[in-house]
Amino acid sequence: MKIMGAKKLAKELRQLPDSVRVHVSKAIKRNTEQGAKIARTLAPIDTGELKNWIFTQYSNDGMTGSVEAAPPKKEAQMKAMAVEFGRSKGDRGTTEPNSYIRTARSFLAKKFKSSIKSALRKAAREATNG
Repeated sequence: MKIMGAKKLAKELRQLPDSVRVHVSKAIKRNTEQGAKIARTLAPIDTGELKNWIFTQYSNDGMTGSVEAAPPKKEAQMKAMAVEFGRSKGDRGTTEPNSYIRTARSFLAKKFKSSIKSALRKAAREATNG
């Protein structure tokens, strides 16, 4: 998958003042952790394995965060993808998708966007002393 504008966004994130970075990184961490919590709640529970695999990962000094569905092992990734997207071919037959990561993402998308805007406004108010 190719993400358009990723290099430009990374450059802009590196150029943010420290006061803005602090507020934005807090908002990113708070929303990413909430996304992981919702994904754990929505994950199908057969053995509890999928629920226990969900974790958050941060990079770029906390300016980017992601909710990961499984550890970076091939078998775990394949199982998580089979549950998330379903399986139409294979040795074990077909399965219907049970999207828990995508559902959590779509549930939090609007809230995440508004909290980033709020963090930027708060940082701007602090930078200009109100």
